[in-house]
Amino acid sequence: MRVDIPSLHQGVDDLLKHTLGGLVELAWQIAPHAWSPHADQSQLELALMNLIINARDAMPGGGTITVAVENRTVAADHSSPLAPGDYVVIGVSDAGCGIPTEIIEKVLEPFFTTKDIGKGTGLGLSMVYGFAKQSGGTLRLHSEVDHGTCAELWLPRSPAEASPPAKPEPEKRELVAGRELRVLLIDDHPEVRQTTAAMLRDLGHHAVEVASGAEAIEMLKAGDAVFDLLISDYAMPRQSGTEVVRMAREARPQLPAVIITGYADGGEIGGRPTDVDLLMKPFTLAELSGAVNRAFGGATAA
Repeated sequence: MRVDIPSLHQGVDDLLKHTLGGLVELAWQIAPHAWSPHADQSQLELALMNLIINARDAMPGGGTITVAVENRTVAADHSSPLAPGDYVVIGVSDAGCGIPTEIIEKVLEPFFTTKDIGKGTGLGLSMVYGFAKQSGGTLRLHSEVDHGTCAELWLPRSPAEASPPAKPEPEKRELVAGRELRVLLIDDHPEVRQTTAAMLRDLGHHAVEVASGAEAIEMLKAGDAVFDLLISDYAMPRQSGTEVVRMAREARPQLPAVIITGYADGGEIGGRPTDVDLLMKPFTLAELSGAVNRAFGGATAA
């Protein structure tokens, strides 16, 4: 679909308005007559959010993050991974710690993180790269230690005759069983967890956020709060999402559940009950809504 750049700008600003903090300024530089990329807008917003949060983490003392939008044309070249044609390049630049040369390629691998080395600059890059490749583009990284990083999303130009799609609004209020659900949301990464919680609120539900499976199990065993649904990230320290679901159902048998993951091959995730849906990152509001509704395909909320 055609992504309208002003709409993208507004969407990303809305997602990050409570996340960046007062030390960081977000500056947009949109080239005159910038083309519109051809991609899924919700996934593009989440990809940019990931890149911007990485940039913020790379500058603990604060600074300016620049989002630049430019037009580029790729000529026929056998050495280029991109097909010849017009592309929209969205670059996210910071003046932070940078990424060491020896690991610049590794940061695109699933679940690789430079938290200890680069203070967060590797977070989620594999998912952003996967989204870019899926969209017919790529992700390019330029970095220098102690001088900063620029992550460039290359996306195909949308056909000029296409018109920008209207964002679907009715899905936001299609509540399961016609009511608000109380969701126990587990994710060890705070920004991703906050974004998922915000999407659940957009769907009309209430999310209780915890950072680990142990916290979630303790809450369920205490019995102080009643939850209608459990949503857990798969790859977490100490306990995987499937282990969390198993332990949760020891305290609450038949509790509806959804596991979210960045694994490209969901078949590699073992031990998942057949009634537990798998939601691939990055996901859209509609995809999250579908997973929540499927979780209640044969279940009755508490």
